[in-house]
Amino acid sequence: MLQLRRRCLLVACQAGLTEKRKEGCFLLNRIKHLHFIGIGGYGMSALAQVLLDMGYIVTGSDIKQSAITEKLKKLGATVFTGHDAAHIAGAELVVYSTAIPPDNVELQAAKKSGIPVWHRSELLARFINDRFGIAVAGAHGKTTTTSMIATVLTAGGLDPTAFIGGVLAEFGGNARIGKSDIVIAEADESDNTFLRYRPRMAVITNVEADHLEHYKGNFQLLLAAYREFLGNTAPDGIAVLNAEDRYLQNMHPSHLKKIVTFGLTKGDWRAANIEYAGWGSRFQVIGPKGPVGQITLSVPGLHNVLNALAAVAVAGEFGVAFPRIQTSLANFRGAERRFQFLYKGNGIAVVDDYAHHPTEIRATLQAARTDGIERVLVVFQPHRFSRTKWFLEEFARSLYDADQVILHRIYAASELPLAGVSSRELAEKMRAHGVNVTQLDEAEEIVAYVLSIARPGDLIITMGAGDITEIGHRLAVKLREKEHVH
Repeated sequence: MLQLRRRCLLVACQAGLTEKRKEGCFLLNRIKHLHFIGIGGYGMSALAQVLLDMGYIVTGSDIKQSAITEKLKKLGATVFTGHDAAHIAGAELVVYSTAIPPDNVELQAAKKSGIPVWHRSELLARFINDRFGIAVAGAHGKTTTTSMIATVLTAGGLDPTAFIGGVLAEFGGNARIGKSDIVIAEADESDNTFLRYRPRMAVITNVEADHLEHYKGNFQLLLAAYREFLGNTAPDGIAVLNAEDRYLQNMHPSHLKKIVTFGLTKGDWRAANIEYAGWGSRFQVIGPKGPVGQITLSVPGLHNVLNALAAVAVAGEFGVAFPRIQTSLANFRGAERRFQFLYKGNGIAVVDDYAHHPTEIRATLQAARTDGIERVLVVFQPHRFSRTKWFLEEFARSLYDADQVILHRIYAASELPLAGVSSRELAEKMRAHGVNVTQLDEAEEIVAYVLSIARPGDLIITMGAGDITEIGHRLAVKLREKEHVH
């Protein structure tokens, strides 16, 4: 159980580590109690689960209870509802995420008391940097690609530890605790914290403008951050890159031991003869030495073919036998909130999806069209005022393929409102592009309206990165109740 702590100490004592990395490892070796502010988040709770398994005392707080916080309690964590300075009592290290404001009472109390305070990424860096870290970055597909990589490496007997940005049925949660030296984690570019990582393998799914509020509104600064992320990969490391991404084509760092590429038609690992079957697909994999075999996926869309190719490319570097890759990907059901079915019955299906960028919306809507679906109804919640401002026109265009859009109010995600940016303005843009849209602010109104228009042949998608998922679950409950009534 304490194996990781001992190894961290040994690594920290080796030559070549910076003083900051040595200090971080020594701190983790001499403390017993960590406190997480916002412990219910995916990134925070995954770290908490691994640390509990390592024998640490873990406490944490969050504004509300959830299935995640309940699981952490069962694993031995103490979880408080709400924030209070008293919650950090006894903590020797306090961990917070970007979602926590600087004036948080627990954060302020820790600083005032002289307790070391780390951002979530600093703690995750201890795992990625000091072991065989596989860091997965990109504008879209990070969670699914990370999940697929963890799944195929597990099937290959490599027993990795994985930190996942969503709940994965195969692992029963958002973390997998392994005994090997391999660590797989998402590398978040949204707040620039992925620059703390020094992985042995860097995977980038794609690059696109997003989170520009953290890059002074300058896409070139975001591109520079991706280049730096690749530059931080260990010299004897490997980069696994999307060969068809126009920005990644110019990001091949010369210091790396090896660069492996993947793509639908370009790259070392490619797909051929792609066929769609229901909510899945099958395709032939072409590897560096020629045809390898067929992959069957149970998750929909061309974007998931690309995600799978990235996982195949990584597995190939570890020598995982292709039959094991085939079986693990065929059984892969996807992460929570990634085209997740909440209900099927009476000819109606409800799907919950995390898409919150125009490119992701288009990919989800493309995946939605299959046999038996007559209408696609999208309940969309824009995420952040800043993102809505940047992509107002693109959001309006991306939703054109929906038969009807029910537009919820913007999920602020701790941002302050911006003048002239609201769902009302977005609805007007959508109508100008020929989108059939109904704008409703309240969740109760949306649930009632969707139930009133739903009919057999409908696929209802709740879409966005905020609390829109709650509407999806409420719709599923109401539709089940209707089944029993009839």
